[in-house]
Formats: sequence, C-alpha cells, structure tokens
Amino acid sequence: MAVDRLVHHELRAVLSVCAALAVALTALGLVRGISAPDRPGALALYFGALLALLVVWTLLKATRLKWISHVRDFEKAVPVEDLDVALPTGRFLRDQPFSLRLFVLYLVLALPLAFWEPWTLALLLWSALDWLGQAALSAHWERRTGLLLWRGHVGSRPWELSVSRRPPTRTATGAQPV
Repeated sequence: MAVDRLVHHELRAVLSVCAALAVALTALGLVRGISAPDRPGALALYFGALLALLVVWTLLKATRLKWISHVRDFEKAVPVEDLDVALPTGRFLRDQPFSLRLFVLYLVLALPLAFWEPWTLALLLWSALDWLGQAALSAHWERRTGLLLWRGHVGSRPWELSVSRRPPTRTATGAQPV
C-alpha cells in the first residue's frame, strides 16, 4: 500500500497540471497562432482577480469552518502508530516529482477545451494554484505542530489522513542535536 506525504502529493499534482497546461498552451499556439490580447489590462485584471480569489479560498481552508476547513481534517488524522503502516524513508518528491496519470487526465480534458475556448485553460491554472495553496497550508500545519501528514494508508480511501512525529533533525556532522 503506497503511503505518501500530503505535501509531496500536492506538489506532485501542481507539477503535473502545470506540465499539462504548458503542453495545451503550446498545442494551442501551434494550431491557432499566438496573438496579443485585445485589452492587456483586462488580462492582468482577470489573473489578478483569479489570484485574489485563490488567496481568499486558501485562507478560508485554514480556518475551522465546518465544510471548508482542511485544518479540521488535519487534526482528525489517525496517528500512524495506531495503524499497521510502514512509512517510506526515501525522498519521494525528488524520486517521483510527476504524476503521469494526472498529467494525462488533465491533458485529455484541456486540449479540447483549449481549442473550443482558450480561456478555459484558466481552470487548469486555478487547479494548480489551489493545490499549491493546499501544499502551503499542509506544510505550515506540519511545521506548527511538529507532525507529518500522510495519505494513502487505506488504499480504498486515499483521502483519509494519518500523522506521525517528525524525525529529529541532524546536525551538519550527522550527530543528533542536543
């Protein structure tokens, strides 16, 4: 059963969606050509509004609101010691920084939408930035609590989270800190 840190899962999703977005934009540029927007100020306003919405959405997920909060899910996570799960010891984000299945899924969805209406590619950008916000929220919670969030301890329910203690850091010489 594959167990993965939540932060690594979210960052892997961001990289996969950004790669699908880059391929879709390249294909769109090759087929339709690249042209300057009619109103460049409107484009900047659109992306500024998208970014502001995402920041507000991520801050709402950091609260304890009932159907929005991710912090409540983090706090309900089952300790790994209560489960019979072996945690990975490698650096999985560095070993596997990309999810091929997610890339293909987003590419299959993005290409027809891009040729139909290029603005729909903003949905991919929204998705990538949302996952990036989720990764930042998870990393902040892990640093604040001293715990690590894991997902995938139950194969049929990968959204359920578990937590473990953060391993002690080592000094530059490899000795345990005092």
